[in-house]
Amino acid sequence: MSSKLRRYLADLYLGEKDVITGNVNKDYAFQIDDQDDNDDLMQFCNMFVTVGKGGSFVFELLGRIPLTQDIVDLVEIYGGTVEREPGRIMMRLNLGQIEVLMDLSKKIRKTSRLGSAINNPNWHRISARTISSIYRFVRIIREYTKVRGQIA
Repeated sequence: MSSKLRRYLADLYLGEKDVITGNVNKDYAFQIDDQDDNDDLMQFCNMFVTVGKGGSFVFELLGRIPLTQDIVDLVEIYGGTVEREPGRIMMRLNLGQIEVLMDLSKKIRKTSRLGSAINNPNWHRISARTISSIYRFVRIIREYTKVRGQIA
């Protein structure tokens, strides 16, 4: 199942911009954010997903994000870790726990006006893009689960 999920993500996130032959390395971290060349890396949030065994995956968010206690609590409830400096959230989840990322998105939305707390005046804009990227990933996993269920 892991190789199928890895291939599914490669097709959607890498597409034609990176030609991949054979299997994607099991340690490959897919960048799932919508970063572009015009983004200020000091303000932007990067998100990566690494597919593990049995359809598990590690979700990682890096960047200057206001890490409220609500966010920290949610991450820790699911056995994840939070590093306030430099700003890192890491969660190991399985396909059945994908909705946790929707909860994380809601908590990030509540921080949209806290840009001054992290010296990031564009956080309101960056938070919206971060949320959008998480929504897209959740939608992709839902579609994968649905297709996989129809094949089984």
